[in-house]
Amino acid sequence: MSLTTEITKIQLDPQILTEIEEEAQVIVHCSFYNDPNQYVGEMGVRVWKETFLIDEATGLKVPMIKALGIVYQPDWYFLAAGETKRFTLIFEALPQSCVSFTLAEIINQPGAFIVTGIVRNNSDVYHAKLD
Repeated sequence: MSLTTEITKIQLDPQILTEIEEEAQVIVHCSFYNDPNQYVGEMGVRVWKETFLIDEATGLKVPMIKALGIVYQPDWYFLAAGETKRFTLIFEALPQSCVSFTLAEIINQPGAFIVTGIVRNNSDVYHAKLD
């Protein structure tokens, strides 16, 4: 028999199929514009590890897994006036029942990123302006 024929004859135990969990992540592409009409001079940006997605219906907090293209607190990335910083945040999966969520840094000082009312989509890839 050919290899193709052999592979098509493999049978999976139904118990194994019920134990399969789909891994999912939420990706948020962020941008911050240092608007010279709003801010004077350089502006520092960074992300805190205490950044979450919050299901607006249940309050469930989904933690951030990783930030790409941005520094973590306590470091700073400085933008000149008129410059835009783009970076990506990766989070654990939102519950399937989630319809809308908030992106929030939960920190004990001013200047936290907060974006409310993000409507859930099928791809779980989003864009957020943080300025």
